[in-house]
Amino acid sequence: MAQTGLFLGFVLGVALLALTVFLTGRGWRQYSVTSVPTPTGGGSSGNAGESERERGSGTAARRWADDPTVLSLVFLLAALGFGAVAVLFVGGSTIPEGVSDAAGPVLVAGTLTVVVTYLFYGTYHAARGRGLERSQAALLGSWVLGLLFVVGVALRLVGLL
Repeated sequence: MAQTGLFLGFVLGVALLALTVFLTGRGWRQYSVTSVPTPTGGGSSGNAGESERERGSGTAARRWADDPTVLSLVFLLAALGFGAVAVLFVGGSTIPEGVSDAAGPVLVAGTLTVVVTYLFYGTYHAARGRGLERSQAALLGSWVLGLLFVVGVALRLVGLL
């Protein structure tokens, strides 16, 4: 019974991957959010107050960041990496004990890195979309990370961490 469940999970994962490749490869995306005109006070593009030269719309990094196929592949690689480390962490007797012991802290560090990056970039991008300058947006992102640190210290002092 467990083998059937594993097989079905594998088949559904492959089907989801094929669907993702199919949808991102169709060329349905005809515009970029940064090319939509925004009001003078900023907007949802996150590029308020920047000139065309500062935006660097022709750089390879910008094109890759706007490409849904690249983003899907990066997400897939990150998910596979987390999955591989999780398998090493919960692996049976065939995996050396040193590798299994090191996988736990790697999972915790990876998860914390993802959460901290998500919070900082989300705050930064939202602030830029509201028309704030880069330095002001970085200040807000750093403020959120500082608040997260204070909450962590408070939880540690109370004994919940």
